Amino acid sequence: MLVGPSHNLEFTTIAHQAQGAPCALFLVQASLALTIVYIAVGVFVAGWIEVSCWILTGERQTAVIRSKYVQVLLNQDMSFFDTYGNNGDIVSQVLSDVLLIQSALSEKVGNYIHNMATFFSGLVIGFLNCWQIALITLASGPFIVAAGGISNIFLHRLAENIQDAYAEAASIAEQAVSYIRTLYAFTNETLAKYSYATSLQATLRYGILISLVQGLGLGFTYGLAICSCALQLWVGRFLVTHGKAHGGEIVTALFAVILSGLGLNQAATNFYSFEQGRIAAYRLFEMISRSFSTVNHDGNTLLSVQGTIEFRNVYFSYLSRPEIPILSGFYLTVPAKKAVALVGRNGSGKSSIIPLMERFYDPTLGEVLLDGENIKNLKMEWLRSQIGLVTQEPALLSLSIQDNIAYGRSATLDQIEEAAKIAHAHTFISSLEKGYETQVI
Repeated sequence: MLVGPSHNLEFTTIAHQAQGAPCALFLVQASLALTIVYIAVGVFVAGWIEVSCWILTGERQTAVIRSKYVQVLLNQDMSFFDTYGNNGDIVSQVLSDVLLIQSALSEKVGNYIHNMATFFSGLVIGFLNCWQIALITLASGPFIVAAGGISNIFLHRLAENIQDAYAEAASIAEQAVSYIRTLYAFTNETLAKYSYATSLQATLRYGILISLVQGLGLGFTYGLAICSCALQLWVGRFLVTHGKAHGGEIVTALFAVILSGLGLNQAATNFYSFEQGRIAAYRLFEMISRSFSTVNHDGNTLLSVQGTIEFRNVYFSYLSRPEIPILSGFYLTVPAKKAVALVGRNGSGKSSIIPLMERFYDPTLGEVLLDGENIKNLKMEWLRSQIGLVTQEPALLSLSIQDNIAYGRSATLDQIEEAAKIAHAHTFISSLEKGYETQVI
């Protein structure tokens, strides 16, 4: 939208008609005023279309980025979550970082384009009317660009630091909420509050520095622009006095270059958002570019499952701690339809048996067999559908009680109620106002 230049063209016409008869001048001004009203209506429509289209574009692109990010995240193996699962970056990236990208991709891009168009158009109009005035603006341009470039370098570093600080604060808060029982058991609430407050001090410090850098850059830019205007007025007086230019040309060129400078300033205000969006996009696409888990989605299935499980010479260590062996030459055979309890000292690998059976992890060496078949050769979804895992503290999702019980497989209401009766929970659930439809919060 070339709002500034359009007004400049009309002003030029008025200025040159100023020497005509008063009546003719009035008619010209009335006609041009009506033209400017039409231009204003066009600007309104064009501005609405511009902002709407850019916001729609930003929403669509960030929706695709969100979808790809979550898709890649849910296709990572368990070792990834062991390493990064308690890191606030994962939650921060899918929430706040996407918003930063959306802000950079939305109306700010259109803002930048039309402000830069105003800048260049204003310079052209200024040169056409009075090249001396426009040349002064052009001479001050490199200083304005240099100020913006220097402040942008500092803003880039500070934007990275403040995003890392926010991620660290999110990680502390997430761990405190996730392990709230441990926190209460050791009466460490004060320490958690202090740690979170300390991490926020870093964000406050970086935020103050960002505001100072932005303020200095903007102040220098506007100060230089005003000094440039003062010099232009002085040169304009000299040109008019010596008959080298008309007053209308001077005023038109002056207004054109002022609007040009304002366009450049407005375009420069978007640089910080662009920089934040670029950093956030780098973090997100670093995750999106990660390879998927190597699990077998096209393996075999057994016609019938007896349930005999065998661990044969299994060696295993977690990828997050490869130097610490968990299982070394481990053998175990569990006959079908037998109840087995694993007993051993702390750290002996008892809790690693079930994750190996579920193929959350694969052994470093050795085999895990189901009815004599290596589970690596079995289709992963089918294998896990054959196993019912109930942990000591089961996680409840924000679904109804019925959906939580049937989670992972389709089941009729009768089957769900039968499972609840076996778990001695049917009477309690039935006593609730909505029964099995009660939402778990």
